[in-house]
Amino acid sequence: MALQDPGTWQDLFNGRDLNGWTQRGGKANYAVEGDCIVGSTVPRTPNSFLCTEKDYGDFELELEFLVHPALNSGVQIRSESKPDVKNGVVHGYQIEIDPADRAWTAGIYDESRRGWLDDLSDNRPARYAFRQADWNHLRVLAVGDHIQTWLNGVPAADLHDSMTLSGFIALQVHGVGSREDALTVRWRKIRIRENPPVSTEASAAKSAVEPQPVFPEPENISKLASGFAFTEGPAAGPDGKIYFDDIPNSVTQVFDPASRETKVFRKETGSANGLYWTPNDALIVCEGGNRRVTRHWNGEELVLAESFEGKRLNSPNDLVLDGSGGIYFTDPRYGNRDNMELDVEGVYFISRDRTLTRVADDLVRPNGIILSPDNKTLYVADNADSKIWAWDVVGEGKIANKRKLADFGSDGMTIDTAGNVYLTWDGSIIVISPVGEEIARLKMPEAPANCTLVGNTLYVTARTGLYSVQTNTQGLLAR
Repeated sequence: MALQDPGTWQDLFNGRDLNGWTQRGGKANYAVEGDCIVGSTVPRTPNSFLCTEKDYGDFELELEFLVHPALNSGVQIRSESKPDVKNGVVHGYQIEIDPADRAWTAGIYDESRRGWLDDLSDNRPARYAFRQADWNHLRVLAVGDHIQTWLNGVPAADLHDSMTLSGFIALQVHGVGSREDALTVRWRKIRIRENPPVSTEASAAKSAVEPQPVFPEPENISKLASGFAFTEGPAAGPDGKIYFDDIPNSVTQVFDPASRETKVFRKETGSANGLYWTPNDALIVCEGGNRRVTRHWNGEELVLAESFEGKRLNSPNDLVLDGSGGIYFTDPRYGNRDNMELDVEGVYFISRDRTLTRVADDLVRPNGIILSPDNKTLYVADNADSKIWAWDVVGEGKIANKRKLADFGSDGMTIDTAGNVYLTWDGSIIVISPVGEEIARLKMPEAPANCTLVGNTLYVTARTGLYSVQTNTQGLLAR
């Protein structure tokens, strides 16, 4: 493999003071604490930037950062500050630090210029690589017009853009308006090498892989836990454990694949049903009995949705996160319907600013919901009509081109990296292709209610138990 002559690594931070750096923009506080540069917010000041005094063109940059969960931040590369451009405002490529549920950390934003160039809305592994309230490793490779990023070793952004090929590096502290308490972001182990080694040869084409059946033979079904009233909502947590609900008992359980033990995680859940963990370790819950959708993080509970146009929701059932911090959820009503205030059992979208919109109102009883791997297709199961429907996602919280995918219903659903949809229907796991063709069917010991694919293990909640099924496929999450 032919390589360019590599440069040598150099520390950008000497570990003692801010020699070699200049502050521009706002008046955030920058200080040295131990082996870190610490940026602290100051109210009523714009974005602040601690900038290298030297410009860099082709380079490889590595650093670690720890950011407050409420503070947006970033690392500028190839950036500029010119008196004749917006009165000297810092502008250029920013490698985002985004601790919000959207989790676009390591995406590329063009600060004070063109906005987002490469967000991570379609890169689920990178979004889930972020570690909330912990140190994260960022790597940036910029050679010619090609900029690539990695977050904790996971490939993130990949951009070709030639607007600026050289400029300074800067550590950003985002403005926080009038917020008085100081939020901090810390950087350490900041090093760079110019003219990094880059392969000049094209990578070999991948050899064709013969497709395998979804479920291996003989079938491998294991019962992991039992004795529940009705299980639902399996979701992979940030600790690699599987969380699921026992709806009638209003308890969320957690199964540990390492110890094979199941324990109570949370009680008095409001008959919680669907669960979904965000990339930044918050748990989003459809509380069917409480008729609301809530967010739980670090002991705090936030109600995201409980009414639409002044009327209480029916019974939020299942949910899925898009790639931009939004949430789609279904709102059917099973059982007693006497206290229903809405005359529609619909599909809704919660935006990042917690605006609630109804995106579908023409289904009988929507239940399971999932997005395609690229977040461009929304699938919803209508149990009462025994149909799976698909829509194109044409904008944030906007869907169009409704079409029937299959003549099945489904309680819950999951999806693999190939876009195949896994349904829980007719006592079985039924797998259909992205165009609705049935490609596999597996009869379960108990009628399944929901499922989630983690790595090549399908976790299934089925009436009184939790099961696992080994597959030849891969889920969107490996944890």
